[in-house]
Amino acid sequence: MPLDDQGLSVTGEAASVAALDRAVADYYAWRGDPLAVLREAADADPAFTLGHSAVASLLVLNGVPGDHPAVRTALDKAEASAAGATARERHHFGAAKAWAAGEIIGATEIWEEVLLDHPTDALALRFAHDSYFYLGHSQSIRDSVARVLPAWDEAGRNYGYVLGQYAFGLEEAGELRHAEEVGRRALALNPEDAWAVHAVAHVLETESRQAEGIEFLKASRPAWSKANALSVHNGWHLALYLIEQERFDDVLADYDRHVAPRLGEDSLLDLVDAAALLWRLELAGADVGARWTPVAAQWLTHVDDHVLAFNDLHIALAVSRSGDPEALHRFTASLDAYARDGRGDNHAITVDVGRRLIDGVLAFAAGDHRGAIDRLLPVRYKTIRIGGSHAQRDLLIQTLIAAAERSGQTNLARALLAERLAVRPTEKTRRAYLRADAAAGHA
Repeated sequence: MPLDDQGLSVTGEAASVAALDRAVADYYAWRGDPLAVLREAADADPAFTLGHSAVASLLVLNGVPGDHPAVRTALDKAEASAAGATARERHHFGAAKAWAAGEIIGATEIWEEVLLDHPTDALALRFAHDSYFYLGHSQSIRDSVARVLPAWDEAGRNYGYVLGQYAFGLEEAGELRHAEEVGRRALALNPEDAWAVHAVAHVLETESRQAEGIEFLKASRPAWSKANALSVHNGWHLALYLIEQERFDDVLADYDRHVAPRLGEDSLLDLVDAAALLWRLELAGADVGARWTPVAAQWLTHVDDHVLAFNDLHIALAVSRSGDPEALHRFTASLDAYARDGRGDNHAITVDVGRRLIDGVLAFAAGDHRGAIDRLLPVRYKTIRIGGSHAQRDLLIQTLIAAAERSGQTNLARALLAERLAVRPTEKTRRAYLRADAAAGHA
């Protein structure tokens, strides 16, 4: 039985294992099209159980609903070949089935079982990593990698990427100094590791090191731009620094050059970044013109998917600013149906907190700032349940502050800004706090 790059047995032809190694390398590097590579190999090799299940896992992790025909076909092919597969490969199949059924937590538990016996299983590690990110399980993002890292060969071609994953987990768990150290170590091994760049960018943003962040991302852009699947997102991090410095023209120029032309490619991460970036610009006082229209149009092709509450939140941002009341009605009607008839982990998250956050941003967009506060304030410490990173969810705190300012609730605005100033002491936040303090009669 052939072995993959990590030394694990794989059921299938030698060509299938070579395709698996290539897909894993591309997946970790955020390059190429690992899904297409695995699909081609699996179509040519019916016995390639891991390839079939990995196709299903990649589809659902990329936002395709579990009942989509492409997912069902991949799962059916995995099941048809499972009798000849190894126990590890059958576990992968079980995890893919669980994710497709909406049991995201159950899928991570299966992948963790795989990693106990096979700590260098690259797919199990990355699938769990991505799933924990979607769930907002910050400590699991960190610890899942920590548990297996000693088993990885430091001379192996994917070791640096695993370090980059660990750096991001450390950052999300609040260990910023360690995160930057590990992230820069990963970059020393491979300057084109876009996820390690991403981890360091998170640290610099969280520590309000905007000038350093701008220099870091601009200097390394030729390297991280090669990671086509993450290039827009690392550009989004650059935009966060620039917005804090109120350099709106620079942000919009980058948006028009790097983001707008890719909307039609339908990458959900790019669509998330586009909606979040335009919303943040408007919160900061910029005029984004007609840029919302194509973002909303592309998001509407996913209006009935409801794979992640995090994605639905960003659909809400786009349709609420599109100026199309019919699109907004279509979105909220679909959410109502999902709340009534949905199932699985994301359904529970949506009912508990996701819909409240969505209603909050919809109220804000409609000019009902008090209504936005009524919806956002009670659940602001539960926003982690919708997943994403701390930096991405910060959009909701910024919206809440803006709602307090615009509704004349000066004491609330001052309190929220004092809280923010303690952890993000930027000049922009300091000025906003002084304005709120003066408005509240405490100049």
